[in-house]
Amino acid sequence: MISIDSLRLDHVGRAAQSRVHTPRFDRLADGFAFSECCFSVSSATRPVHTSLVTGLYPFEHGIQGQQDGRVRQGAPRLFRQCSEGGFDVGLFSEAATIFTGLDLGAPVEALAVDASSGLEQVRRWLRRGDRFGHRCLFLHYWSAHTPYGAADGRALGETAALLRQGRLEEVHGRYRRTVEDVFENKVAPLLETLDLGRWSVLLFGDHGESWTPEEFYHGMTVRNSVLRVPLYLHVPYSGNPQPGDGGVVSLVDLYATVCGLLGLPRQDDGFGIDLLSGDSHRAMRMAEIRPGRDAGQDWVDTRAEQGMENQPQAPLRWCVFDDRYRLHGENEDWRLETQWTELPVGTDTDLLAAPYLRAWEAFRTESKWLQRPLAEGPMSAAEEDALRRRLQALGYL
Repeated sequence: MISIDSLRLDHVGRAAQSRVHTPRFDRLADGFAFSECCFSVSSATRPVHTSLVTGLYPFEHGIQGQQDGRVRQGAPRLFRQCSEGGFDVGLFSEAATIFTGLDLGAPVEALAVDASSGLEQVRRWLRRGDRFGHRCLFLHYWSAHTPYGAADGRALGETAALLRQGRLEEVHGRYRRTVEDVFENKVAPLLETLDLGRWSVLLFGDHGESWTPEEFYHGMTVRNSVLRVPLYLHVPYSGNPQPGDGGVVSLVDLYATVCGLLGLPRQDDGFGIDLLSGDSHRAMRMAEIRPGRDAGQDWVDTRAEQGMENQPQAPLRWCVFDDRYRLHGENEDWRLETQWTELPVGTDTDLLAAPYLRAWEAFRTESKWLQRPLAEGPMSAAEEDALRRRLQALGYL
């Protein structure tokens, strides 16, 4: 599994309106299945990756915002299942501290950001043990995340200033170059290293980017700009069938898909489907984010200092959608939009919205996880402090 943080759909070579030039990667992935109809479950890294390893939507596993740190008790962990199933498991991330307090089922090793050093690190892992044994590798590339190589290294620094000044083309150029670097100098050499006659590959973006006044980067909304992500899929000798038969698919499906590929029993009892099973795809999907929430007392104190102590908790922003419409909501308020253009539906709104409202209700009434308590205190004080400092540096707090 290869997760590229903050990867927009229109910044991969196979997209209909691609903005990047990645010939080396495109040649290697030419035979991979590709979906332009894949949606994330959230617009922030921590909720998304928790869904990847549990097979659950954020409202089910409990990580609805970037600052949340408690997953529901008993939730599965994909990589623990892999390990218990006899697989040699390796998890690597260029931003391992972003997973502080989240149990992905195996330790996450810090991956060198330098392309050659990071590749050699992975190659050392590949050389160890039985090269013909069962292996499971997870890579999380952070380099395309804000601030896109800015000298100050701050998400709310130089790059944010360019956005405020309306210098979008400069921001787009910086982002494009970082994405091209990830694909050409990190992912492509990795694929050249792997024996693709033996390795299955799932490559995806965890969420996109907005570059709007409402949402400079991501983590604030559930607009298509942050939810639509690319999905590449390669399974040796399968003919690489189209994921989900070409319909709308979700990153929540990847847990079930990997379990099916590796012959592991599903433990999620969730809404995801195995994209390679041939089953008809689920008509309705959903996504959500609770932006700017911090579970710690510091957040409350900061609001009080700013005279904001009476303001409500950050709203839950959500959407339920298929390939025709999307019901876009904030707490209990909602509006119906066309899916691909996100324009408001002006006529017969209540009638057209009815199945989406029923689906929104069904997600919560049918889930078997909401009755389970959240895990008790997963993070130490030192871990909470490290995570808070990390999120502050990234502009989430």
